[in-house]
Amino acid sequence: MANRSCSRMKRSFVLLAFLAAPAFADTLTFKVIGIDCASCAPPVRRALGSVAGVTNVKVDTQAKTATVDVPAGFDKAKLREALSNAGFDASFPGEKRADIEALPAEVVKSLDIVRYDGKSALDFDKIHAPGKITIVDYYADWCGPCNVLESRLEHYMVAHPTLAIRRADIGKWNNAAAAQATHLGAEALPYIRVYDAHGKFVASVTGGMWDEVLAAIEKAAR
Repeated sequence: MANRSCSRMKRSFVLLAFLAAPAFADTLTFKVIGIDCASCAPPVRRALGSVAGVTNVKVDTQAKTATVDVPAGFDKAKLREALSNAGFDASFPGEKRADIEALPAEVVKSLDIVRYDGKSALDFDKIHAPGKITIVDYYADWCGPCNVLESRLEHYMVAHPTLAIRRADIGKWNNAAAAQATHLGAEALPYIRVYDAHGKFVASVTGGMWDEVLAAIEKAAR
């Protein structure tokens, strides 16, 4: 009798464990827009892993995809939001997204972004946003990668309000901002300089590689 009772108890525990386990609708695999290199895998994993209900996150940087397990009825928009807050985007099966979408104008206006025409060199002490990590961004309207980086930074700023951007237009490499950027070591665009919340220079990034930009911002936050 004792053995039978023990067996029934074991079956009951197994049943309860099965009922308590989350029901997975599927394993989702989707494109991650904005992966530049293998170093983008950690921030993508962190972003997706922070979403409640998401487990078993895998990132393929060569295929530029992510794979996750999610519960039944899971809202995929949560994945996109988490990636957007990290400067990436998602393209799910059936979608044709190829680039990070621009934020609505009213959202951009709410961000701490100031633009300069580049006719005068920047005074870093004066343009630094007190108490915020400040990115000084030398850019040009004709520079496609500059526009991509700007969009990524804007998405990132939505979730990181302690970040400010000061953008200087270098024109056609023929104005004061261009001369200043060249003097500082800029050899190509995009070229940014990152300052911590106290106005101390932390790092510069040329080329707009997102993993390097994130590393510079994280260093400034320490």
